[in-house]
Parts: sequence; C-alpha cells; structure tokens
Amino acid sequence: MSSHRHPAFFLALAFLLSPTASRSQQMTLELEPGATALSTCDTGHRLSTCDTFHVTAVSAASVGGTLKLNDQPYVIDWLGPGYHLDSGAILELLGETKANLEGQSWVEVYPHEGKVHTSREWKDNDDSRGLSISDTLTLEDGRTLQIRDVRLHLRVTPAKPQ
Repeated sequence: MSSHRHPAFFLALAFLLSPTASRSQQMTLELEPGATALSTCDTGHRLSTCDTFHVTAVSAASVGGTLKLNDQPYVIDWLGPGYHLDSGAILELLGETKANLEGQSWVEVYPHEGKVHTSREWKDNDDSRGLSISDTLTLEDGRTLQIRDVRLHLRVTPAKPQ
C-alpha cells in the first residue's frame, strides 16, 4: 500500500474521526429555491429524510451563529451553496476554494451523504467567473457533470442545553 494518499482521503478521514455524537446529530437542510440568505420564516428541507423545518429565529446567520428550527435551538456549522448536478447528486464545497476548482474537494449530501469527491476541471460555460447553473465539473472518475441548480444549504447541530 502506498504511503502517498490523495488529499480527499485525509478529508474523509477527518470527517470519520470527528466526534461521533456531533456528527450523528448534524443535519443538512436545503432552503427554498431563490433563498440567498438565512432569515426567520424560511423553510429548510432535510435532504436525507425529506423532513421540513421552519426557521423560527436567527441570532446570527453565520458559522457559529445560532438559530431555532421548529422552536428548537441549533448552532450553524456551515452555510453556503449546494450544487445540484445532472447526475442527481448534490455537492457542497469542502475546505478552502482552489483556483479554477482544480483539486477542489467536495462532500456529497445526496444521495450518498458524506462521500468525498475531487474536481479535476471546471468549465465556466456562462463566463460568470463563479460556479453557476450550466457550468460543468469534471470529477476524479472522469465524469463531466453539469450544474442544474444552486440552492442555499445549511448544516446545523443541536445546541447544547444551558
């Protein structure tokens, strides 16, 4: 076995070694189409179970901030875009954004939650200079996939009781 490993291996390992209690309670929600910021009265859809959650309060709409979903307190672990691909998969960026998304790590949130991917190439088909609908990503397995939709995603963990 080679001692040289792909960077995505280490990201996956870090994810697997993170505290099980917090990871098992963490959930990813997708906000309604057109939502560009998190605010009270938004509705989030949990991709893994199809449950819906109503945002009843937002203290700070950023990482480490808090909010209430169905009147229960949560901490925001991540807030950003979810990219719907023509394959049916939905990906979120992992780590720092790399130039031209070459070697960029991604985590799949649907259908194989937690699976890590790496992009080899990005084609900015609409010349927007940002990853958007109609652009394509070529992943580690050589598949070139088109972005069909981009929606705001939110990863949260239940807040510890005070």
